[in-house]
Amino acid sequence: MPSLRAWLCLLALILHASLPVVVVAEQGRNKPFAVVRPVADHSKLELDETGLAVLEGIQGPVSPVVVIGPYRSGKSFLLNQLMGVPCDQGFGVGHSRHTQTKGVWMWGEPAERLDAKGDPVQLLFFDTEGFESTGKADVYDDRIFALSTVISAVLVYNLPEAIRESDLERLSFAVELAKAFYADPAGREPGGLASPPTALEPGAMLWLIQRDFLQGDSLEETLAAALAPVPNPARDPGLTQLNRIRVSLHALARNSSALGLPQPHLDRTALCGLADEELAPGYRTARAALEARVAAAAAPKLVRGRALDGAALARLIRDVVAALNSREIPTAGSLVEYFNRELVQACKGLFVDSLGKLALPASDEALGAAVAAARAAALRKFGAERFGAGTAELEAGLARELDREAGARGDANEAASARACDAAEEACEDALEAEARQRLPAARRFRRRHEECLARFARACVGPARTAHSERLAKAWEREHTRFLADYNARLLNGLTLCSIAGILLFRFVVRVQLGESVAWGAFVFFQVYPRSFLGDASMYDQAWWQGLVSGWEAVASNPFLDLERGGLPLLGGAVLLLATRRWWKPRAMLALRRWRRRRRGQAAKESAERDLNV
Repeated sequence: MPSLRAWLCLLALILHASLPVVVVAEQGRNKPFAVVRPVADHSKLELDETGLAVLEGIQGPVSPVVVIGPYRSGKSFLLNQLMGVPCDQGFGVGHSRHTQTKGVWMWGEPAERLDAKGDPVQLLFFDTEGFESTGKADVYDDRIFALSTVISAVLVYNLPEAIRESDLERLSFAVELAKAFYADPAGREPGGLASPPTALEPGAMLWLIQRDFLQGDSLEETLAAALAPVPNPARDPGLTQLNRIRVSLHALARNSSALGLPQPHLDRTALCGLADEELAPGYRTARAALEARVAAAAAPKLVRGRALDGAALARLIRDVVAALNSREIPTAGSLVEYFNRELVQACKGLFVDSLGKLALPASDEALGAAVAAARAAALRKFGAERFGAGTAELEAGLARELDREAGARGDANEAASARACDAAEEACEDALEAEARQRLPAARRFRRRHEECLARFARACVGPARTAHSERLAKAWEREHTRFLADYNARLLNGLTLCSIAGILLFRFVVRVQLGESVAWGAFVFFQVYPRSFLGDASMYDQAWWQGLVSGWEAVASNPFLDLERGGLPLLGGAVLLLATRRWWKPRAMLALRRWRRRRRGQAAKESAERDLNV
């Protein structure tokens, strides 16, 4: 069962549709305003900021009703009748052979209605300059028609007498617009169940045939017959074009319908002076049907699925006029290109911003993944927000722009990778050279420093320059390692020789120990003579005892507890200081020791005496 709210909305919609649209005006807005005017030579359009300011002040979703048609066909009088406004207060109505309306005009005060969903919508009425008037270029009519088609939610094509082939030929530009803006890229019909929403939603189109006294088929049947392709066995080019227009016109609007409107009075020059009850009864009946049809077809103007308010519609008018004026002869393709130009830049900006979030330098894999993700996001945005179909060339241009930006980002990554790898490689080489010059050489420490250096290099050096710099660093390691091993045994032998000399001096002048001095002399003679006793390729360094001595030295010089490179000099300095000051601290230390022993003995005697008393 429908809810009470749904019934009330339906009743309100019926009541609104059955009554004329009466505009309740605020002071100063109950009149027409020009929003677009022709330039001096009637070839292009220019904006009227006063009318656009009025439009921008309209709040809520708007539904523009635009009336188009040949000049002197009664469009302005028709709009005044729809609004219930006298001629002297509404759109200008003339009776001369010249067109009265110049450009596109809007009634300043909207009429609030309820759409099919029961939501309020602001009905805006637009009057347009008639087609085929004198003193204008044909391209000017195309611009007026294009603007009317793009901004309208309800497009009323006002025709005298009947739908003629010349009227269809006049719609050739409309067909281009329909294909460019409203056709689905996959070839599906707009509005179908499988058709996704387009960026610019087409409006409803109403074919209004005035002075319709024809008998026979209904107007709907007449419209269907006029839009149905006709046989063309001779392949006449003109007829082929007409058939193409007929087939494509269904894409111009969500729905297309026809309505007849008899003459309001025999004396058309006196219409503005007649009271409503003096108009023909058949006209008043048809006018009420037209009001109901317009009210039923009115819906918010949608762009990218969002309903436009007055300010958004003004922006759309500005964009369309700028696009139409961007070329001497506007085409649907030029409009699509203009509307999508900013989108292409926005997609390019999204791509650049997405890549900018990846810190450089980055590995080739990470950069490739970031480029792929950013490209997918940019193309997805383009596909979702583009205007119209037939944008393959724009998409290809966008793809080229993305490739260019990806290439630039790749170049920047190479430069950043080269800088980072140069710095990491230089730091590693400096560390290896410093280790090669260590005062107390230790092969284990040298290898450990190399491993630490490689770990830092791996963290710092990423990107395309890593392979080349890794090879260079490996060569530097081989070079420094070979040099280190060549000097290692010789430096160790020199160190042992210096230790034997130090032992001689120590045991002769500091601590007089004859045996220690003799051993030191023996070691000194051994290290001076024994290495020179080997002939040919044999070497003392290959002997097992020497390898054992090296292993012992490695265990002492570099171990998890003490590194002599860092702690050896402090220990040696402390030992020398103790020896140099032993004459001062040794007696005092011995005295302190004797006192401590006496205290211990006295304490022990006291405890023994207490035990005897207790017994």
